[in-house]
Amino acid sequence: MNRTVKVLGAVVLALTLMAPLAWATQVLYRSPQQMGTESSLVVRGEVTSVRSYWNDSHTKILTETSISIGDTYKGASGGTISVVQLGGVVGHVRVNVHGSLSWSPGEEVLLFLEPFAGNAWQVSGFFQGKYNIVRDENGRAFIKNAPSGDAEIVGAPGAEGQLRRSGPMALDEFVDQALGRR
Repeated sequence: MNRTVKVLGAVVLALTLMAPLAWATQVLYRSPQQMGTESSLVVRGEVTSVRSYWNDSHTKILTETSISIGDTYKGASGGTISVVQLGGVVGHVRVNVHGSLSWSPGEEVLLFLEPFAGNAWQVSGFFQGKYNIVRDENGRAFIKNAPSGDAEIVGAPGAEGQLRRSGPMALDEFVDQALGRR
């Protein structure tokens, strides 16, 4: 009986420790070069609006983000595109998708995109295909969440051809490397 209690206690402990993992979202790592190769559309733009809504069958909440395109690096796009993702808030109902992107009107972004439905797009690699852009005092654009400082991203699964750079990475340099132009 004592052994049974110990085994049962170990199982309960293991399940308790594993419970947070049930809420995790697992995403296969994709390097910027992989996204550059696999994405249908690569653009720089500004978020103009964000809205959440129920799908037609009222089973999912989706968030649509409108992006005013400044530059198109790969593919063809009009002046404004829609990016759609699962999750959002409609009325008193919130659907969280762990690892989903947040959007703010006015933010400048570099996006690696794949077709969604209709004329809409989705971000490649779940959250990995969105890069925030910051500008210095002279207006030069830099990737905010690319490797910076003394950090280098190496050794991650699928990291072959990984961008390697010390210090901030200029937007144009990042795009050229991701799209295999350098």
